[in-house]
Amino acid sequence: MATDHEHDSPTHERGDDAASPNSDSAPQNDVEHDSPTRERGDDDAPSKSFLSEYGRIVLYALFIALFLKVFFVEAFGIPTPSMRNTLKVGDFLFVNKFLYGIRTPRAVPLTGIRLPHMKILPGYTSPNRGDVIVFEYPGDRSTVEQPNVLNYVKRCIALPGDTVEIAGKRVFVNGERQGYPEHAVIGSRTLGRGDFDHDIYPKGSGYNRDWWGPMVVPYEGMEIELGLENIDQWRLFIEREGHAVRFTAEGTVQVDGYPDNIYTVENDYYFMLGDQRDDSEDSRYWGFVPEQNIVGKAMFIYWSWDSRIPVTSPIALVESIRWDRIFSVVH
Repeated sequence: MATDHEHDSPTHERGDDAASPNSDSAPQNDVEHDSPTRERGDDDAPSKSFLSEYGRIVLYALFIALFLKVFFVEAFGIPTPSMRNTLKVGDFLFVNKFLYGIRTPRAVPLTGIRLPHMKILPGYTSPNRGDVIVFEYPGDRSTVEQPNVLNYVKRCIALPGDTVEIAGKRVFVNGERQGYPEHAVIGSRTLGRGDFDHDIYPKGSGYNRDWWGPMVVPYEGMEIELGLENIDQWRLFIEREGHAVRFTAEGTVQVDGYPDNIYTVENDYYFMLGDQRDDSEDSRYWGFVPEQNIVGKAMFIYWSWDSRIPVTSPIALVESIRWDRIFSVVH
């Protein structure tokens, strides 16, 4: 966002002329000499007043826009096809940021530089299954903390405490099969159970994109029994909560240097999937999304065109406008 700067016109200063007390013509000369200067000052005053008032309006508008962006509603663009056809590349949408609770800024405005953030007001509701949600990307399977704030948009499939399972592309939550989203893209080729899928989460699980789980979505207070057979699956998760995990010479597990085979989860988590199931990096690949990473719920598309067309082809770009998608609700 460009910042408007206020430029004040230079101030015109006029020195006072000393009157000659003995000259009858002095007052007349002073009037004749000062009159043009005073007229120029009168001409400049409205201009200076206008610039000053305009500058204040611009600054107020920028402040209000920044305030709304940080706490209430923010615009996002869709750069990848992972949510096709619910969201297409070149869709631009508004996201409701106060629905799930108002938080302090996650990053320095207009940059991806991370800031400590916290919830300052509770939301009207919590995320629900099926919501299309914008959230802060937690990082790939080898990343404990993503260095910069990077926002993703996916569909929430499972809530804290739910048991989620993908069996031959079919999604089950708490044992009940979930229908496919209306505009989801489901490929015809299905991997076999046990087929290798690189970078799948969690490490060493043997899952793949079409056969994943069953696994409980972690929730605050959940107790995980740790052992040599599952520590690889939970190490990254525990480290993301801010703790150090290591083995001892005796083959036991330590968390923050304390021997304890029970780890208590500190946050609520969500399981996210892209609507294009064969071309989406989501919770199957990098894990669960903590509640504090959620930015807001996608509301509606305010603009849509093929953003892959370069601006050097303006006619083609204008012709690519998807008028039927503008102001459509995201669901």
